[in-house]
Amino acid sequence: MLQDLAILDTAPEEGFDALTRLAAEICGCRIALITLVDEARQWFKSRQGLAVSETPRDIGFCSLVLLQGEPLVVRDAAREPRFAHNPLLAQQGVRFYAGVPLVVQAGVSAVGTLCVADPHPRPEGLSELQLLQLGTLAELVSERLRSRLIIRRLRESERARNRQSQLLEAIKRASGIGFALLDQAGTIVELNDKVASILEQLPETLKGTDPLALTLPAARAGVARMINCCLAEGLRVNGDWPLLSRQGALRIAGVNAERLWLDDQPYLFCVLGDKTQERLEETLRDTQARTLREVTLENSLSEILASIGNAIVYHRPGARVLISHLTDDSLDIEYLSHPELEGLRVPPLAGTRPVFHDAGQSPFTQEVAEVGAWWRFPLLSEDRLRLLGDLWILPRQSTRPAASEFVFLEGLARVAGFAMERQDQWEALRERAEYDALTGLANRTLLVEQLGQALYEAAEHRQQLALLFIDLDDFKQINDSHGHHAGDKVLTCLAERMSETLRKTDIIARLGGDEFVVVLPEVELDSARRIAQKLLEALCQPIKWEERFLPVSLSIGLILSRPGELDEQALIQRADAAMYRAKQAGKKQVVLLPA
Repeated sequence: MLQDLAILDTAPEEGFDALTRLAAEICGCRIALITLVDEARQWFKSRQGLAVSETPRDIGFCSLVLLQGEPLVVRDAAREPRFAHNPLLAQQGVRFYAGVPLVVQAGVSAVGTLCVADPHPRPEGLSELQLLQLGTLAELVSERLRSRLIIRRLRESERARNRQSQLLEAIKRASGIGFALLDQAGTIVELNDKVASILEQLPETLKGTDPLALTLPAARAGVARMINCCLAEGLRVNGDWPLLSRQGALRIAGVNAERLWLDDQPYLFCVLGDKTQERLEETLRDTQARTLREVTLENSLSEILASIGNAIVYHRPGARVLISHLTDDSLDIEYLSHPELEGLRVPPLAGTRPVFHDAGQSPFTQEVAEVGAWWRFPLLSEDRLRLLGDLWILPRQSTRPAASEFVFLEGLARVAGFAMERQDQWEALRERAEYDALTGLANRTLLVEQLGQALYEAAEHRQQLALLFIDLDDFKQINDSHGHHAGDKVLTCLAERMSETLRKTDIIARLGGDEFVVVLPEVELDSARRIAQKLLEALCQPIKWEERFLPVSLSIGLILSRPGELDEQALIQRADAAMYRAKQAGKKQVVLLPA
């Protein structure tokens, strides 16, 4: 399996490094590794807190994880006989270890582990939540490895398919799967059943028809040139002919055309084969591969779904597509193929099977009068248990998809469901990494990122920003007197008041404990003072807890950025110093620290 992945000794990748950083943070460990176990060594695809890039397999903890096929937690390696003399104990000082196997393919042994380690023993091990989160991160690592494997196999399959396709086309040309004869005016004068079946019509209905009327509008000019060149100059032509079936679906015919002279008149003899199924499968594979790449690169969901919508519109010309997504109990439209669908009311999610209705039964009929029918494909999670959204297709004609088109559309619905589920997982992990779980405010990590951007913009536009460092006075007394639930109530209430009082452009973050930071972009000193004083008054109002009101007091340190200042940490430290001066001056006040 490792050989199929072709990943050993490759360069670091940010996607893997982000997961090990998050694993170290969640588990509170100095070391976090993505370990791939070869025959003689264990190599680290991503490492945090460890200088070496690999170790011998026989001394590694990770080999035991692969051997037992389940997570392993070593609370103190020095106290366990099987690890007491392990060189890692002396060389790297590893006392605590927790590892989860990385399974790329069901039924095949794990290829490595996602593990965390620390030089300090941990008698309590990991909490149940930490172990669950470590397992979730391991599954994301495994998913990235699966994506890598699938993309490699798709490329190999594509090369093989190209060879097979060339052979198939040669057989089609030799056997004459279908034929049509066009006269000098370019009109169909003869054809067989096989050609008519491509267009879902009878041969007699097609005789005397201009083939350009059956051609995809965007391709008509090119087909007309091809017909004229063949008839006038005797050129032999081969290629793909995009046609429209009686129901409006795109049909791809492989064509070999040459001029024949019959009764001293030029005719165009066309040998045609139906390549629609092949093109549908090719489009589905391309969309799957593209979606895997875009999910791996963490592209936006709307970008990913656009490729799916474009594939549908190409193979069903004139149809309109919209894709809905259930997020936080809200049904949002993630993709629209046409601007006129903007503002369309999306029907609620219902059922886990595709549904097809003709004109008059559509939930969209009142709003989009020209809709001839509607098709609904549910977007399900990988385990097929959760409904994530819907793929709606509104074709012009009142019809239902043929068997091959149904398989194609159902495959695209699976791809869309896969993209949605992975996007939801990434968003949940990103939210846990960047937002405070109690208040929903930005945490320190996100604050530093947003503050850095605000400082850069302020310097670029020669503006100032203000920073407020807020710390509750005597917050410990609330926890001691009324319990931690009361303290949590105070913190969440203060977060809500800040959001209500401040501007939409202001940045609010909780650093931890009872400390908050507010960034005020584009303000002068007087405005910053007024905002800080207004905020102090709003936050110091008593907070109701059970049958009583809890008094609130807090101190605010105020500073302004210096011209061109870009050091986020220095700015936060100066605001912290201003806050301590407010406490020393008697608390419950705003103190400005001059720049």
